[in-house]
Amino acid sequence: QPRVLGFALAAVIALLVVGGGFGLYTQMGAPGYGDVPLKARLARAEEALKSRPSQATIEARIPPQAAPDATPQYQALVERLRKAVETRPDDIQGHVLLTRSEAALGNFSAAYKAQSQVIRLKGDAATAKDFTDLADMMILAAGGYVSPEAQAVLEQALSRDPDNGVARYYGGLMMAQVGRPDVGFRMWNKLLRESSA
Repeated sequence: QPRVLGFALAAVIALLVVGGGFGLYTQMGAPGYGDVPLKARLARAEEALKSRPSQATIEARIPPQAAPDATPQYQALVERLRKAVETRPDDIQGHVLLTRSEAALGNFSAAYKAQSQVIRLKGDAATAKDFTDLADMMILAAGGYVSPEAQAVLEQALSRDPDNGVARYYGGLMMAQVGRPDVGFRMWNKLLRESSA
């Protein structure tokens, strides 16, 4: 009698474990979704990294954003600055001011174009911060997407300063966007541990 009771109890426990596992899987799992081995996931992520859409493609998909509240006087000043920079394309200070002004208006595409002129004019004197400012505005113009063009700019920043936090952060974001959150997490975790409080 105790032996039959033990078998019955074991059968009930096994049924609960199997039934509970199946119930959890239907709630939290992906029924009907085939197994995706690690090798296939890594290959898919590598392909996603190589075949990402360009900066221009993503920007074309972004719906127009509402302009921040800016006074008509400020907008008129920015328009005058745009015209002044057009007539003096080698005025580095004009491009610096235009970059800030366009960014303040939420015109990130125009802002990164002005920042690219700052870098062109600075030449070899361009700093890692100049490049991360450019990448930051490119990524904002693309709605948070790290394009291949922004990646190239981030690599320029890292070649000048391998510890640059902004470039390292966006590098982790790019890896998360292409299906490698594990790499992104390691990059961010290292950045967090090495950053000041």
